[in-house]
Amino acid sequence: MSSPGLVLLKGGPSGAPQVVQAPSGGEGVPVKIAYVGGYEHYEFTGEFADIGEGPMPVYRWTRHQPGAE
Repeated sequence: MSSPGLVLLKGGPSGAPQVVQAPSGGEGVPVKIAYVGGYEHYEFTGEFADIGEGPMPVYRWTRHQPGAE
């Protein structure tokens, strides 16, 4: 059984969260999180990992989008 509503984030900037709420729409929907004045984007890898909370979808960092100034 997978952990409801949680995804594992890999890559991205140091200090960014590693586990966040899943996007609405389920696996395959990109994740975008606000972080340090911008946004970090992650894509579903098709893999699942168990870090003690049950299997979670794994998302890999793809890019940083600067915030508006």
